[in-house]
Amino acid sequence: MRRSSKDQRLENLEFEFRPRLIACLRECAAGRWGLFGQKTARDNVKNLGWPEADELKLIAGEIKALTSEFGQSNPLAEKLFEYCAMRGSNVKGEPKLARQFLTELGET
Repeated sequence: MRRSSKDQRLENLEFEFRPRLIACLRECAAGRWGLFGQKTARDNVKNLGWPEADELKLIAGEIKALTSEFGQSNPLAEKLFEYCAMRGSNVKGEPKLARQFLTELGET
């Protein structure tokens, strides 16, 4: 039986998502801000323009949309969105959050 184009698209996105996520998390853990969206340009933080992080979030969004169409979820994409939603004065900074996320993934 032939798979649908949506099935194939989801498979391709999920295949490329984890390696991209790990790469962005490692860069963020090394001190780059902009992965989780805690800082904005008005915060005067260098390196906020981060195309790889933006692309990663677009991929995660597409994975989330496709998996929800199939009545499923992707825990890794969901976890990224949980980290992106963290806000407040008691929330760790992005580099620390990235190290925590890497630890959760067993990638430290």
